[in-house]
Amino acid sequence: MTIRRKYCSLSNVCFPGGGGIAGIENVDTYQDIRKLKKEFQAGNRPDVLIMDICHEFNPALLKTKERQEGIDCAYELNQRYPELQIIYMTEDAKKYSQHIFLKPVNLLGYLTKPVDLIILKKLLEIAKEKQKQNDEKRVTIMCRNHKQIFYLDEILYLESRAHRTMIHTYEGEEVCRDKISDLEQRMGDTFVRCHQSFLVNMKYIRRIENESFKLENGEEISISKRRYVETKNRYFAYLNRIEK
Repeated sequence: MTIRRKYCSLSNVCFPGGGGIAGIENVDTYQDIRKLKKEFQAGNRPDVLIMDICHEFNPALLKTKERQEGIDCAYELNQRYPELQIIYMTEDAKKYSQHIFLKPVNLLGYLTKPVDLIILKKLLEIAKEKQKQNDEKRVTIMCRNHKQIFYLDEILYLESRAHRTMIHTYEGEEVCRDKISDLEQRMGDTFVRCHQSFLVNMKYIRRIENESFKLENGEEISISKRRYVETKNRYFAYLNRIEK
């Protein structure tokens, strides 16, 4: 099992070739948080992010409002991408030992500088095992002329439009070649087909109102009359399941 996509280090420490760790396909390093975020927005997201807690290597931003600490950036990214595994790195463990719990993330581990590569390798072995579980939570879909991996949790809804399927996420939308009926079989039980043209992730439903779903991002998705009773029952069953 490999850690797919990229193993990403946002610090002044680089681990060439994955630091000699089997299963690491790519290592990318960034010294600018803004560039890192752009990579995420472009769909180039790593499975593991090593984040320097006190980080901003761009001197032009050190005294500006655009400066962002590593804890803030990791929290922001993890809110949007909950499957992203975080490893924090710092020179002063005592100073930040409490701060990291004020903004909880999917924390894999904590490294102090200078980095102990034995501990790092062990953490990445744990990451690989967790990734096996995450593989069940994502799908590979042909979008335009390339294959793209989507975590199910990041998909808001699918929409059938003009003989194409639109995949809607917080980052925007992707055009897919597959029929929505074919994708429905791969989306899992957190998605409900509320309309011939819509397949909605119930995780992002704020409420059901009249004959439509109100989503967390403010959008409104119609529920067809033919599917209304079944859709409502499935949604309430989902709510009962997650409340237990």
